[in-house]
Amino acid sequence: MSKEKLKELIYNDEDQIIKERREIHQNPELAMQEYETNDYIKEKLESYGLEVKQLEPTGLIADINPDSDGKTVLLRADFDALPIQETNEFDFKSKNEGKSHACGHDTHVAMLLAATRALIEVKDELPGTVRLLFQPGEETGDGGKSVVKQGVTKGVDSGFAIHIFTNFDLGYAATGYNQVMAGNYFFEVSFKGKSAHGSTPYLGSDAIMMLNTFINGANGAVSRKVDALNTPIVLNFGVISAGSVGNAVASDAKLTGSFRFFDNDSADEFLKELQKIADISADMYGGSAKFTYNQGAGPVINEKRSTDTAVKVASEIFGKDHVKTDLRVAGSEDFGLLLAGFEDYKGMPGSYMCIGARNPDDKSTFPTNHAQNFNPDESAFKDGALVLAQYAYTFLNEGEDLKQ
Repeated sequence: MSKEKLKELIYNDEDQIIKERREIHQNPELAMQEYETNDYIKEKLESYGLEVKQLEPTGLIADINPDSDGKTVLLRADFDALPIQETNEFDFKSKNEGKSHACGHDTHVAMLLAATRALIEVKDELPGTVRLLFQPGEETGDGGKSVVKQGVTKGVDSGFAIHIFTNFDLGYAATGYNQVMAGNYFFEVSFKGKSAHGSTPYLGSDAIMMLNTFINGANGAVSRKVDALNTPIVLNFGVISAGSVGNAVASDAKLTGSFRFFDNDSADEFLKELQKIADISADMYGGSAKFTYNQGAGPVINEKRSTDTAVKVASEIFGKDHVKTDLRVAGSEDFGLLLAGFEDYKGMPGSYMCIGARNPDDKSTFPTNHAQNFNPDESAFKDGALVLAQYAYTFLNEGEDLKQ
């Protein structure tokens, strides 16, 4: 039976999974600049006999059984790193100053490469196509937008992705139905006023007062104009800059922030509200405001049929009691853009799952994703690879025709 064969192949491949993960870990590259990582993956895929499509500027697609008339399942791994200085001291730590795989995307690549090798071995038992997507730029959301625009979701019946996660112990998986992760927007508001001496502030237009009023108004909008139970918004102000000297009224002020959301309509309304608050804040002190924004990720909304398959697969691997089905976190993941689509580009049905990598007996594995000393337990990787491979096998072999 191929499920047992997949397990045997992947578990016997554990040393190679760890080796490849460590090689990628040592050479982190930032979003949309992952040229060496891209070439590393491409060389691997081509060595397996696959025809590889190069995306722009980075990113790769390869299909197993590309000529099949059956369903198509997409497996995705992201491969960008973060602008975070690594503080781990193991011998495969980052060689690139100020950059590290602090979110585990290196592990995702290694797991999908292992799943690929195993699925190729059983490809004659796959009544459909497995599309392998190695995606750039997840951390900024630029990668999700880019690959959707380049057609990776076209003709896909189900997409699936996993994320290594040290909030959960080894041997656990977590997913959910409907909304499981938040979308996010980044925004910037710039206020233009008029400088004046600090002794005569009434002769100026204080940009700092405009910015302060905006902050209070935006926080007020979250608490009084947002349904915190059903469509919550999580607002954050990250960077503020204003003025140049302590005894003058500031003529310019700028704020950069972000907010997370689970509902696209509520996000659209909140953007309009922020614009209105910016304009009112500027007008109150005789200045002007410029409000700009950029979507980083869409909310991850898991489709039921795909999530049923993910839960079934994970239950077979970890045990039913070790699979959580109530995942809902305010963190963002641009896989949501692949599910929902972007602008006029269609998405795909699919599901997203977290794989536990915290060893309760090893405190070094406790730091969470994005920590400088992020260090998931490497024994989790073989199970993650098996989840990916078995998802593709199970989905394609299920009797119900889900062809879109």
